[in-house]
Amino acid sequence: MKSRINGLLSLAAALVLSTTVMADPHSEGTELGKSNLSKLSSNVSSSNAKAMPFYTDKPSQSSQFGSTSLFNVGTGRINSCKTEPDGPDQIANQECDAVNFLAKNPYERVKVDVDEHDPIISGIGEIINNAKPGDITENCGTKTTTTPDIYSTEVCNEYNLSEAKYCSMGQVVDVDTKANFQCNVTHNAIENVTCDRYLTMACEPPIVGCDNGGIVPGTTQSDMYTSWKLANSNGTYALQFGSIGDNYWSDGIYPRSLEFEVKDPTMLTEFTLASVSYDDYILIKINGTYLFSGPYGGTELSLFSNGRVNIGDGVQRHRELGTSWGAKPNINLIPYLVAGVNKLETITAVGGGGETYITMYARMLCNGPCTETWTDQCSALNARAQ
Repeated sequence: MKSRINGLLSLAAALVLSTTVMADPHSEGTELGKSNLSKLSSNVSSSNAKAMPFYTDKPSQSSQFGSTSLFNVGTGRINSCKTEPDGPDQIANQECDAVNFLAKNPYERVKVDVDEHDPIISGIGEIINNAKPGDITENCGTKTTTTPDIYSTEVCNEYNLSEAKYCSMGQVVDVDTKANFQCNVTHNAIENVTCDRYLTMACEPPIVGCDNGGIVPGTTQSDMYTSWKLANSNGTYALQFGSIGDNYWSDGIYPRSLEFEVKDPTMLTEFTLASVSYDDYILIKINGTYLFSGPYGGTELSLFSNGRVNIGDGVQRHRELGTSWGAKPNINLIPYLVAGVNKLETITAVGGGGETYITMYARMLCNGPCTETWTDQCSALNARAQ
């Protein structure tokens, strides 16, 4: 920052000299600059530097100062700018815009002549002349509603009914006509007794963030990579569809699909379309229902007979857009799922070179551990019966 201010001061001194014709302008200018150098340099200070636009004590790339390899710094910035979304500050966005422009080397790309009657060219004047503040200042918002988990505790009893048993006690006396006898009187008693033997089962609340085997990736095309793995330590799993890379497809339309099994959608607490990377156009459906399209929206994606792109609005668009797009739709997929086989479909329109890869995040619900406890209230009766 100090070097910039010194340069501006020197330039100001030189401009003053240029307004007067001297016998030796260079010498006169040098002397004038030297005589005012101390006066001008006194204005260069830390407090004045902080008043300059975009000044900061902690620049974002300060960790790279003193690096011995500019190649590693440049490579890292190319990779980060490829997927880094634009921020609200247009000046700050210029860095990644420049990096992406240089990395894609526009000088080696095929030059496309734009017809002067192209709808984009012919209609731009009307758009500029009739622009209204609301067209660019109103943005859509995102509202997230979280519903807490609901748990219940249920108790059941299991028992065996006892059956009534009968027994008699006494003696048999043989008596003839000559005998005098007296019989012992014996009373027979019958008692009905019941007892319970029951099982108590206590289960802990369900566990969120586990792999209960409820999502099983299935079949896809040979050029589309699929993986199912743990994404973080909080129990979120990632289902990836598509090969991560750049420009592995050439000009054309590429329909691709992934079949995966969901055993029980009610055991999913989260299943979202987390991120989409593509080049140049994409349309995504699940079980035949439209989910997402980009970069210009639309509910279909095909080619006109002249090879230009049709997104369903009647406008003919060039296939090559000169950039790789990234989006984070965060769309909830659970309402579109069925128990059994589900099908995710993508259509990618490519101009020049292109690619597509998608990441979905899932969180599942597992039953909590249960403890069984038997209570036997019949042990005393069993002892009496022996």
